[in-house]
Amino acid sequence: MAKSAARKKREKRLRQGEMDPRLLRGNWNGVMPVTKVKPDKRKYAYAKSDDDRVFKIA
Repeated sequence: MAKSAARKKREKRLRQGEMDPRLLRGNWNGVMPVTKVKPDKRKYAYAKSDDDRVFKIA
């Protein structure tokens, strides 16, 4: 099979002494994407009591 253009560029960069971009892939710098929780709309829109609401209904 023929080489892709991206592979040719990657190999040329390696020949010139630059860093291999494959080494940078998949690095989350210590962040676990599964454990990171983002607050969702339900927390604010459907609060259990009026004290839990961020925006008070006037």
